[in-house]
Amino acid sequence: MSIVRLGKIHLHWCRKCNVPIVEKGVCGSCGEEARKVEVTPPGDVRPAFEKDIEHIKETIDGQWGVGYSEEIISKDKTVVLNSTPYLDKMDEVIVDGEVLGTFRYNPNKRAEGKDPYEFLLRPWEGLPSPKKGFVVIDKGAVEPILSGGSVLNPGIIDADPDIRKGDEVIVFGPDEEIICSGSAMISGKEMINSSSGIGVKNRWRRSDHTPKEKEADWTDAVKANKPLIEKRVEKAISFIEEQLQKHEKPAAVAYSGGKDSLATLHLLLEAGKKPDLIFVDTGIELPETVENVEHVAEKYDLRLLMKKAKSGYWDNVEYFGPSARDYRWCCKTCKLGPTALLIKEHYEKGVLSFIGQRKYESSQRKSQGSTWNNPWVPGQDAASPIQDWTALHVWLYLFKKDADWNPWYEKGFERIGCWVCPASDIAALDRLKKEYDDFEKFEKVLERYADKKGLSQKWIELGLWRWLDPPKHIEEIYEDVEKAEKASKEDSIESRSIEDFIQHERTRNLLNALYDVEGECVEEESENEELIRIHKKALHCVECGVCVGRCEKEAIYFENGIKIDPERCIHCGRCLGECPVVRYDSRT
Repeated sequence: MSIVRLGKIHLHWCRKCNVPIVEKGVCGSCGEEARKVEVTPPGDVRPAFEKDIEHIKETIDGQWGVGYSEEIISKDKTVVLNSTPYLDKMDEVIVDGEVLGTFRYNPNKRAEGKDPYEFLLRPWEGLPSPKKGFVVIDKGAVEPILSGGSVLNPGIIDADPDIRKGDEVIVFGPDEEIICSGSAMISGKEMINSSSGIGVKNRWRRSDHTPKEKEADWTDAVKANKPLIEKRVEKAISFIEEQLQKHEKPAAVAYSGGKDSLATLHLLLEAGKKPDLIFVDTGIELPETVENVEHVAEKYDLRLLMKKAKSGYWDNVEYFGPSARDYRWCCKTCKLGPTALLIKEHYEKGVLSFIGQRKYESSQRKSQGSTWNNPWVPGQDAASPIQDWTALHVWLYLFKKDADWNPWYEKGFERIGCWVCPASDIAALDRLKKEYDDFEKFEKVLERYADKKGLSQKWIELGLWRWLDPPKHIEEIYEDVEKAEKASKEDSIESRSIEDFIQHERTRNLLNALYDVEGECVEEESENEELIRIHKKALHCVECGVCVGRCEKEAIYFENGIKIDPERCIHCGRCLGECPVVRYDSRT
């Protein structure tokens, strides 16, 4: 996978206090200069919660024997995770200021019916031999391997016979001196009996890392990072003040129930502001998310403006089909449309929305900058005071504020949002399936769609529904991959005549957006392509509200789909801008 660079990597470490330092500088506790930790870009590092650590240790013990995880991740230390590019979920695990290994969900093993989780160890001198998953080489093979060579079968004198091809193994010399770690190219029995070929593909040779005895927790980390976080907070508050002066509009926080919007809210509160909370219930929010939104609003005595998607995901999915990374109709109909309606209802002159967006989340969010306007949400000026923060900045700030974050973070989830989101990795979906009973409802949607399209159960199990056109590296994993194609449900529309369109009652009414339908000759003035768009909009409206938010004359209403009041309409055509049902043809 290619390296993604979204900003400066900030992670440093205080060797004396044994805690992460969020950027270059001195430790706020002991005054020692922090040492930079080399991690893979983009470097959006975050704390490991208890469930994260438990899962990692279970995997380590499964690979090398019960209790071996204590040799790698000891108790009472701060553990940091760094999400890195991969086929699915993969995190570098940082302890004592060193990357000690990588914890990942391997889709190849999932496809083979094996446990997909694996820990790729970066061994160090002095690490003891495990009870299982070990390979022992003769003395003559040690130097060639330490120089970068693979572990050849002729040099192997012993191996765990239960090793399977593809397993992660640890290689030792005859005196139990650790040499390297890597992936088994053949089974343990074959390694012992084979006189040629490669037994283990060397991934990492031993390092000179020495585990630290100093114990520390996140309270210690907050104290050590206090000056750096306070500096960030001061800058964010100045940004907030500048935006309020510039726009002279009421302030609100687009609160999602996630960590980033929670940090944004606390920044406004720390700036002495009392913003409204804007929350859209898409119908696919986790119950704890809605509870968190209501709790936070009550705790800080804030006005909560909540809007429910009028025609939510479960209604719209029957028309659009499952949303995908390259087919995100859900954001427009379930989030942005209702947001536009909410703003129109409560903010006559618009609103300045502070949004917890960070550039380390994606290339798109990096390019957007710290201020922007969304064409789908008229009336909203958007600004992010944490655009340059990493996840670790956010969490240290929330720890410092003793904030009430969404409990799903402590269940091992890196991000919280709509639980059917196609941006989720398979690892998160698998865990959600175990943790959330309503996941079965979504599986039934996928099963109905798969049945219509003649797709196998693998299409569901292996997350292929997350794309209309899966990336090449995803397709290569599965030999029987089947791509879902758009149905030809509306293909015949393009061949219809103009007369067909204007005779359709709902389409003719919607033409008021451009013409005085009763007073003008539509046929002579219309382009067929424009009429096709209007016809689709009229025929398949899901009442998301995007167009209503654009109308300044309040001429649009819903009555079994979109309707225009001819008495109020001035035929400006603004309501005919981007529309989900036009932009996203039915997938089903």
